[in-house]
Amino acid sequence: MTMVRWGLVGPGNIARNFADGMAQAASGVLIAVASRTEASGRAFADRYGLDETKRYTDYRDLCADPQVDAIHIATPHPFHAEQALMAIRAGKHVSVEKPAGITAAEVRTLVEAAEQCRVFFMEAYMYLCHPQIARAVEIIRSGEIGTLRHMRASFGFEAPFSPSSRLFSQELGGGAILDVGGYPVSAARLFAGVAQGRYAEPETISGTGSIGQSGVVEVAHGALVFANGITAEIGCAIRQTMENVIHVEGDRGSLVLPTPWTPGRDRGPSDARIQVTTAGQRRVEDLRHPEHLFAFEAEAASRAIAEGRTGLTWPQMSPAFSMGNNTVLENWRAQIG
Repeated sequence: MTMVRWGLVGPGNIARNFADGMAQAASGVLIAVASRTEASGRAFADRYGLDETKRYTDYRDLCADPQVDAIHIATPHPFHAEQALMAIRAGKHVSVEKPAGITAAEVRTLVEAAEQCRVFFMEAYMYLCHPQIARAVEIIRSGEIGTLRHMRASFGFEAPFSPSSRLFSQELGGGAILDVGGYPVSAARLFAGVAQGRYAEPETISGTGSIGQSGVVEVAHGALVFANGITAEIGCAIRQTMENVIHVEGDRGSLVLPTPWTPGRDRGPSDARIQVTTAGQRRVEDLRHPEHLFAFEAEAASRAIAEGRTGLTWPQMSPAFSMGNNTVLENWRAQIG
């Protein structure tokens, strides 16, 4: 199989995670980095042993490198769409951190551009590539917990307020919904559509939340209702620690993912646990994975590119799933005002 050669834009914390995961991928290799800050680019390149000729300070030069097959975008949110579109138009396959755009229209533009240029496009939700998601889907489809009725999913943490932090900056796309709201939204849409083998679209979206002193959403709660009668409670926060689990209820039992979003955090192993309760009896499945969490995403994207595919497929984040997800996020933000 062809080894996909990657370049990376924006050498921050999430970029290091992606690079660590790529180091364990069988189908991809990181060969280049671009950073507008020369010092941070050099430090990143030194850390990962990148060649001196593959250290760029202009993103256009990275996009023009004929030896780079694919580019991962890991800059702050407002720059994702512009930089991803630049890479797509240069004929590069693209993986872009979530959210892929500040608006649903931006994400739709990226998906359509990737289709026109016949390149791979992925909004990088690493948790959907972890084996625990495929296993949870398998359990639900088996009928063990019966017909799905309701879900709860949240991702919230308490960060100290800092007006210079991207989390609290309107200019840098801060706020809970843009930063981590896509996780519970994607989980709700994924599991609501398990019976049909697709991502479900909510018929109604309602939301409440609090806007902090810098003008961004600090805590948000939402409710989704799907056409098949399934309901979901979702929550996200940057100023409040939440339960941070996925809880799926059926008419015969329930399934819980205690560590759905970041098993293993930044190092690994990415071990996970699935709890299934039926008839008052609980059983536990422990999934042992020595790999870095991001290795699954890096390999999924690299293998798809090597095989000539233009996106991932259900239950991972497909291009169509990205468009639907960002539409829900936009509507959720609008509910809060």
